[in-house]
Amino acid sequence: MRGRLVRRLKSVTTMVGRSEFFLNFWEAPHRPLFSAAICCALLSIAWWPLGVRIGLPYPKFEPVVVWHIHELIFGFSSAAIGGYLLTALPAWTGKPPVRGAILKVLLTFWVSARLAMGLASHVPNAALLFLNTGYFLLLAGIVGHQLLSKGVFNKLWFLLAPIGLGFGEALFLRTTLTGSPWFSIELGHSLLIGLVLLMASVGMRAIPAFTNNWHAQNDRGNPACTGSEKNRAIVQALLAIAVILSLSGQNDLAHLTMIAAAVVLFWIMRRWQSLSALSNPLLAAQHLAFLWLPVGSTAVGIAGLFPAIYPTTGAWHAITIGGMSGLVMAISGRAAAHTPDGDMQANSGFTIGFSLVWFATWVRLAAPAFPGAPLVTLASVLWCSGWIAFAVGYLPALTSPLRRPVLSGRRHGANT
Repeated sequence: MRGRLVRRLKSVTTMVGRSEFFLNFWEAPHRPLFSAAICCALLSIAWWPLGVRIGLPYPKFEPVVVWHIHELIFGFSSAAIGGYLLTALPAWTGKPPVRGAILKVLLTFWVSARLAMGLASHVPNAALLFLNTGYFLLLAGIVGHQLLSKGVFNKLWFLLAPIGLGFGEALFLRTTLTGSPWFSIELGHSLLIGLVLLMASVGMRAIPAFTNNWHAQNDRGNPACTGSEKNRAIVQALLAIAVILSLSGQNDLAHLTMIAAAVVLFWIMRRWQSLSALSNPLLAAQHLAFLWLPVGSTAVGIAGLFPAIYPTTGAWHAITIGGMSGLVMAISGRAAAHTPDGDMQANSGFTIGFSLVWFATWVRLAAPAFPGAPLVTLASVLWCSGWIAFAVGYLPALTSPLRRPVLSGRRHGANT
């Protein structure tokens, strides 16, 4: 009798613990949305190209490479962007974080869109369009309403991300479903330049701030990481011009403009104390991931101008695998790096996961040079292994008490 009572109490305790977890899961936007990005990064590559090679059916969206591009831009990156914007909103507006029912609706749109895209041949085109664009419309509405209600007009430019992706999504799906998938691929390239603009704009401010804070915390005496507003504005202007040129079909000029933006980014990074930051895994991930933006922009630009040297399709992976996924890891992983004393420390899952994905970038870039070697498969295995390790390391962000600010630790000195 006593043993039965003990087992029943344990069962009740377990149920209460699970109930509290699911309640807490919806108390902060980074939990569902960054988790969605992690799942999309892992499962999309585990399905194609890896899964189909062991007998899984192809995604029901043709051609499959367009599905791959779509899920990278409108699945993986959109969840990460939503997680970042909604996590940053309280700091910008002073309002409580978005939580509860509205987060559930937002994630329902995102998950439903992923399922619909995987089964696209069985889903009406109107439903595909509604589910995919619904996520971006709702996200833009949430962010826009909070910024306008608090008069935070200097952050309204962040609305360009969900609004631009929403319009891009509608055009991407329309052209693909009406028989013009190669136009969709070109559109995807334009959208990727836009994402480089977004990542550069955030990174040019956030990474020096995080680095300066770490220097102050450890009394390292390093010169402050600086960057002029003028140089940042030049990068943003060049990348915006590159987007316009790409959309208008002026690809050679777009590639030249990307190279010019990369040169300015390299110039900006020279003042970031990157070598000293490599001793801190959290900062190392940010610096190494951001480095792929100018490297990738240079590679895409040169490959676009001289396709006989290297395929442009391969060069884009420097931006997508190295820059985009690396920065998603580097930023979202901070939510799982809080320590009891208020500082931040990378766990082994973060370090292993980022390292594997960083090496996957090099392997994927080497693939065109060795057409007979299974380097694409190897890069895919490294990618999936990296995201599995990162997911394990991210668990404290889901199960530990909620820390605020989510992506920052204790501030030190005036440089933060």
